[in-house]
Amino acid sequence: SLVMIYVLPLACPLLYSHALNADTDPSPPGDAFLDSPLSGDWDGWREKLGKSGLEIDITQISDLLGNRGGNQQGWYYDGLLVPEVDVDLERMFGWSGASLHLSGYLTQGAGLTEHSDLGVFLTPTNVEYHPAVTKLGELWFQQEFFDGRLAIKLGQIEADINFNTNASSDFLVNSSWGWLGIWSANLPDAGPTYPNPVPAIQVILTPDPEWIIQAAVFNGSPTGNDPLGNTDGLRFPLGQGALTFIELAYEPSSPDSESRLPNAYKLGGWYHSGEFYSLTTAANGRPLNDPHASVEPKSYSGNYALYATAEQPIWYETDARGQGLNIFGTFAINPQVDRNLADWLFDLGLTYTGLIGGRPRDRTGIGFTRLNMSPAYAKNVGSFNDYMGTTHVIPSHESFLELGHQAVIRPWLKIQPFFQYLVNPGQNQFPPMDYPDLTILGVRFILSL
Repeated sequence: SLVMIYVLPLACPLLYSHALNADTDPSPPGDAFLDSPLSGDWDGWREKLGKSGLEIDITQISDLLGNRGGNQQGWYYDGLLVPEVDVDLERMFGWSGASLHLSGYLTQGAGLTEHSDLGVFLTPTNVEYHPAVTKLGELWFQQEFFDGRLAIKLGQIEADINFNTNASSDFLVNSSWGWLGIWSANLPDAGPTYPNPVPAIQVILTPDPEWIIQAAVFNGSPTGNDPLGNTDGLRFPLGQGALTFIELAYEPSSPDSESRLPNAYKLGGWYHSGEFYSLTTAANGRPLNDPHASVEPKSYSGNYALYATAEQPIWYETDARGQGLNIFGTFAINPQVDRNLADWLFDLGLTYTGLIGGRPRDRTGIGFTRLNMSPAYAKNVGSFNDYMGTTHVIPSHESFLELGHQAVIRPWLKIQPFFQYLVNPGQNQFPPMDYPDLTILGVRFILSL
């Protein structure tokens, strides 16, 4: 049954907790526990390469999940292999403050959304991608100045890795925890997010250890003007405007900041200079679904968003500052509702590090997200019903609740059972579909190779 896929992986760490105590005691210097991949040290070569400035990491993420409700029921798989190379050019060549980063994406399976034609903005897993691809990920060069207080990054970059990041919720599975569902709904081709980095330049200013100001200009679309898209990651797309992010972050310090729980407050926004289209009005001023409307919708120049996010420890365990309870939340808004499918998003959650005795690295979390559909989108569907004589559901919101527990089984293996309940699937279709609410039970395996 669906319940077994959740219960068995959750029980494994508990059943073997005594045997794993050696792996779950406080970390040795350098956190050697977390730096021990499955393939080991390659007969000493991994350590030698690291000392010379070259670090290689390979991670495989595999999800198995089943659902009830939605459009179809079944079992699904999605996976992702991520090879990464980091080069410290100061260690390697003596080039002070310079570094290179290279990554790749090998996606596997179609996942629940594609197989079941679900039509959601809040995709149940953050690795699902269709069609399966092998492509270049990020490729950038960074130069630091003034003892690291200023950094300039240039290359092919993802916005989701750099902006509105949240260390409290980064282990949860739904895609909206990493790249807000409202941005996927409103930006061209979902924006510069996994697995579609774009040409960009980023500036990071750290005037004080507690304050970070960063800004970046990304190409406006992951595909640019290329009709074939950027399926291999080697086309470096240009065109379709520019997407500019700016963010101010405050991260309070503490004497034991190396082991404390995440604590940050961020304010930011973005502006897209490209062309966007009305959801309700044609270019000749008629309602978009009117038989006498022009073929092209009314166009607008530009689009913008604002957001605020926070994560705050609310309780520490007495003998371990790195263990305890965190609260986190985000609010984001796209005020120009005439051109956006969604107008606001809110999320809120709790995470606990070390909830189970003797397992200080395990993480447990619960979170809720609501994505509100814009009045213009609702008006569009209502107008369609009026002119076509149909009774399609009027879009209102899409929401989900997620519960998960990530167990560190070995230095190279994490197992994470998770549960999601998705309300109003089918909003990301036109016209929207009135599918039953969706229950998902799954398990994620993360292997450090």
